[in-house]
Formats: sequence, structure tokens, C-alpha cells
Amino acid sequence: MAPDERRQDDDRGSMTGSQLVRRRRVVIATAVIAVVLSVGGLLGSGLVQSPSQAAADSRPPKPSVITATVTKSVLRSTVVLRGTFSDGRTQSATPTTVAATEASSAPAQLMVTGVYTHPGASVGAARTLIEYSGRPVFALHGELPAYRDLTFGEQGKDVAQLQSALRSSGHATGSDAKGVFGRGTESAVKRLYAALGYPVPVTVASTAPSTDGKGDATAPPAAPVTHAMVPASEVVFIPSLPARVVSVPVRVGDPVKGPVVTLARGGMTLTGMLDPSQAGLVAAGMKAQVLAEATGAQTDGTVDSVGTLVTPSAGKAGDEPGATPANGGAAYLPLTIHPGTAWDGRFAGQDVRITITAAATDTAVLAVPQAAISAGADTRTTVTVVGPAGAQRVVQVKAGVSADGMVEVTPQGGGTLTAGETVVVGR
Repeated sequence: MAPDERRQDDDRGSMTGSQLVRRRRVVIATAVIAVVLSVGGLLGSGLVQSPSQAAADSRPPKPSVITATVTKSVLRSTVVLRGTFSDGRTQSATPTTVAATEASSAPAQLMVTGVYTHPGASVGAARTLIEYSGRPVFALHGELPAYRDLTFGEQGKDVAQLQSALRSSGHATGSDAKGVFGRGTESAVKRLYAALGYPVPVTVASTAPSTDGKGDATAPPAAPVTHAMVPASEVVFIPSLPARVVSVPVRVGDPVKGPVVTLARGGMTLTGMLDPSQAGLVAAGMKAQVLAEATGAQTDGTVDSVGTLVTPSAGKAGDEPGATPANGGAAYLPLTIHPGTAWDGRFAGQDVRITITAAATDTAVLAVPQAAISAGADTRTTVTVVGPAGAQRVVQVKAGVSADGMVEVTPQGGGTLTAGETVVVGR
């Protein structure tokens, strides 16, 4: 082929290739534009709403209800408050002298030589509690405190008290008249000290010599006469026995400078401090549980009485300097709690938690939250029960005991209500 013909063929091939490339580009561009328009249409359709759809979307959501389950249980309404134990009246023994015996010598100083009891212990009559300088301290039954030594020949109410205490301890006082410290009482005192295991304390009396009437002695003086006695430093009279030991502030070897033992003259008393706003919830006879968190002691009791309003204040006459007012200074109603049995000694001096059962059901009852109860204008009390499919029915009920946010309910007027059903408590 001639050169000119080959050149013409090459030019026609180039033109044909360029046309094909242009056609492909047009096809691809058309396809891209179609895809974009399709996507745009879809997006646009999501943004455009019909009037009916717009109205539907603007309506409020269907109302819903809050429900709770009907339960069956024993309901108890409780009131919790704080209380304190006090020892009531106490009696201490403070030895100041050492009594003489027939074979003793005066000690250089008073010193504790034995401790035979401890705080919280229960003690009876005629038992050695503390020993000082070899002498005992013991308790006897009696209302009057030991304010003097009781010696042979003395008379008075305190002597009569000693005679009664000796007899109750098994030591008869013979034919002595009431209130007269005679031979029979002296013999009983000797037997008491023999039972304690200590030499009997004595007083010594000398007999004057005989005279001829002119002051001249005609006979030598008789030998000194000793009589048994009861020193005030050795006995503590307590109105009721057994007594409770409140404190023993000494140890063996301590010098005696004050009380060596203190006994409670009466039982412990528990006083609770009730918030005045809860006055209508508590009454005498209600059950109470008492817990001392510090010692773990707990017991049951009953409310004995509810007192009148007390408003504590610091700095009252008789208060110790810096004393903290009762109940933190807040007003309260004092409650006295009576124990089912005698108070445990571990409660002595404790601040305790008192839980009072203000109301309770004897058996398990149907109960709903307080919010489920509705009172209508017709004075009927009702609850609204929600069925499995959401259907609601109104059941008339009678409300009973309420406790911890729950209320006892009893269906009325032929309505039914069972544990496990749900009731409306809010909307």
C-alpha cells in the first residue's frame, strides 16, 4: 500500500477510537446522574409529609400508667427513737476508819486489800464486796443509810433496821426489844461476822472503881468490857436485794480516798425520747424492742407511760458544767419502758435504740401502696386494677393498718382483688 493510503487509514482509526471514548464517557455520566437523582428522590420523600401524617405526628402519645403489685404480708408500723438507762438512786460505801477487834492493831493507812465484785454484778445480803485494811464491806437490807456506828446499848430506828436485816440473814436477835441493841442483837452480830469470816469489831468500855462515898477508891477498877458492834464504814444498807453493782473504782493496793463500791438502790430505768410529732402513734401498752448497739444486748418490753413535753436546756441549776442537754437540746416526750424480765446488766448506762410497734396485723393481709388508694366524692375508697391486656377495673376496698408506705385493703361490694395483680399508683 502506498504511504498516503496508510496515513489515511491511520487517521480514520484514530477518529473512530476517539468517538468510542466519548460515547463511553457520556454513558457513565448519564448513569451517575441517574443514581444521584434516585438517592435524592429517596431523601426527599423522607422529608416530605402528607397533611394527615403531619397531624398524626403532632398528636400527644397515648397516656400510660404507673403500676405496683398487690402483696400479701404481715404489716407492722414502727416508731424508732433513742433512750437512755439510768441507775436510779445509788448508795456508796466510803470507809473512813478501821474498827478495832480484840486482836488487831491500828493500820498505818486505809488500803484496798481485796476486790470481790465487779460492775453489773448482782449482790445479796451479807456477802463481802470489798476488803480494806483487812476489814469487809458488805450490804444489808434497809432503807436508812448507815450514818453512825451501831454499838451495844444504842437505840433507834437504825438499830431496828439492823435487827430486821440480821434476822432476814438468818441471825436471830433473841428477846431484845425492837430498836434496842441488847445481848440478843450482839450475839446476832457476832454470828454475822463469823459467817463473813472476819473478826468481830468491838467497842471497849471500862468500869470505874468503887469508892467509899468520899471519893476514895475502895476497889481496883474492873477489867475493860468489850461489846460487838457494826461500824458504819463496813455496811451499806440497800432498800431492795439483790442489788446491782454500779461501779468498783478501786483495785487491790489502792489507798482508800473515796467510795470503794457503789450499789444501785433500785433497778435500772429506761427513758425514751419521743419526737412530739409522733405523739399520736405511741400509747401505753405497745410492744417495744430495746437494742444496745455498743454491747449487743437486746430484749423486749412494753411502753409503760408517755410523759409530758420536756424542753431541755443547758446550764440549768444542778447541771454539771459543760453538760450536754438531753436529746441534743430538742424537745421530746419521755417514755418509760417496762422490761419483760429484769433488765440485763449490760444495759447499765447505755444509750439504746427503742423500736415500738405502733400497729400490726395478726396475719398476712392484702396490701397496696398508699398511692394506689383513691377516695371519691361519694366517700368510697377504691383501687384501680390493670388487667394483662391493659384493661382497667375499679375495685371498692376498705383500708386498714398502714405501715412503711403500704396499706391493708379488703375488697368490698362484691369486688375481687388478689395478690400478684397490679394496681395503678400514678399516671
